[in-house]
Amino acid sequence: MSRIRGIEAGKVHKVQKASLQNLETRKNKCNETNKKKNDNSICYKGDVEKQQINELLHKLPKLDKIFDVHRKIGEGTFSSVYLGSLKQHAGLTEAEKPWFAIKHLVPTAHPARIEHELRCLQEMGGKHNVIGVELCLRHLDTIVFVMPYIPHRKFSEYVGDMDAEEVRQYMRALMVALKHVHSFGVIHRDVKPSNFLYDRDNKRYLLVDFGLAQRVCEEPAPPPAHLPALCPLPAPAALSAPPAGKRPRDEEELSPSAKRMALDLSLGAARAAPAPPAPAALRRLALPKVQIPRQNMTKTPPPPPAHWRGGGGCACAGAGGVCGACLARGGARAPRAGTQGFRPPEVLLKSPRQGAAVDAWAAGVVLASALAARYPLLRAPDDAAALAELADLLGTAALRRVAAALGRRLVTSSHRRGICLRKLVARLRGAAPAPPAHGAPPAHAPPCAHCRLPLDGCLCLDETLPADRITPGVTIAGFPDSAFALAARLLDPDPRSRISAAEALEHPFLAHPVTSVTAHTTGSNHL
Repeated sequence: MSRIRGIEAGKVHKVQKASLQNLETRKNKCNETNKKKNDNSICYKGDVEKQQINELLHKLPKLDKIFDVHRKIGEGTFSSVYLGSLKQHAGLTEAEKPWFAIKHLVPTAHPARIEHELRCLQEMGGKHNVIGVELCLRHLDTIVFVMPYIPHRKFSEYVGDMDAEEVRQYMRALMVALKHVHSFGVIHRDVKPSNFLYDRDNKRYLLVDFGLAQRVCEEPAPPPAHLPALCPLPAPAALSAPPAGKRPRDEEELSPSAKRMALDLSLGAARAAPAPPAPAALRRLALPKVQIPRQNMTKTPPPPPAHWRGGGGCACAGAGGVCGACLARGGARAPRAGTQGFRPPEVLLKSPRQGAAVDAWAAGVVLASALAARYPLLRAPDDAAALAELADLLGTAALRRVAAALGRRLVTSSHRRGICLRKLVARLRGAAPAPPAHGAPPAHAPPCAHCRLPLDGCLCLDETLPADRITPGVTIAGFPDSAFALAARLLDPDPRSRISAAEALEHPFLAHPVTSVTAHTTGSNHL
């Protein structure tokens, strides 16, 4: 009997071994197949890039005579960027060659936008960490900008390795560039790490991509927003129309159906025969015309919003829905260009009064990402989700106040206190939590009602303490308290009180080098 059982056990062992071998064989075949697919995709990508480079050189023969175009290093909605070197330097080593970024603008880009970007590069570029232009070539509808290139890595690859002093130098270089750009009355509108190149080995910085840049008017804005208004781009008479946005998903445009409708109506009016004037109209035409002095003519101002007049407005105001009358009205029109996750509340709320504070907010997001060692820090798919993220980060009360100041009404389904950036960074960086100021909570204490975390790990913002306070001698996860104070000033939801780039350069965190930190301390009284 035992012999039979042993034979059966041996058969089972052989079957299991064979099945494991078959499984391993299938795994190896699957890995080989995936490897071949990856190799094929890489080869296909390389072939596509070579084809694109050949097409560019064919369309622009002057470029082929001067430069060797090596590979594509970037791509956007309205441009592609290639790495190039001079043909006369073909005999030099890669370390000795001066390298260039060759930006090819797609033919569908608006001429006024191309002109404005080139003007920005010529007038502002080449100094103060702002990229310049070395050469501009054009043949028919093919246009390229040749700009200096610095080697750089992705922000996500080194953001977790940056210490306090490196973050300070990075942010100071960014503020120097923004101060220089803003001094020309221009806002960049697309400040983000991928547009601020950083050569870590040589400590070089470059602010690039002025495709969304806009000029700012200097005339005072009407209340309630006291921000400079956006001017149309300077353009010749033939190009006086405002240029189209760089990223259609981030800018509002007239729908083609609306444009066609307006065109059809105008053509129909032109084709229609004029109706005979009524007798009353004939009598008016017969009367002598009276010339009214222009200085005596007054324009009827548009009625202010209902909440400015003190009335309640529509019955749906403040409710969780929109009535048919409000839906029939036209939507708010405001510049919305930029990258999702870096746009401030005034852009998400579609305020028409936008200025240099737009860039300051984006710089604050960059600083918060560097402090938390997380990139991207905010990644909402649309404007509504982005506002919800800001409500969690800043608190619903602060966001409602800003909305009211900008002439908007913000309705939320729940109340949020906001998140303390100091506590969040300490948690994400794994810093040892400090003991609570009022003693440890009970073992079975309920979680925080706002952030749903245990009380000893609550991240809620203490509304009694100003977020931009600076406590000397306090460091959080290796960063001085002044770094969090600067982040709070840059991420101020109100654009009127948000710190500017020039003011940020005078902030204690950027004005003085950070001394080496030997111990990471987090005081609960300061969090």
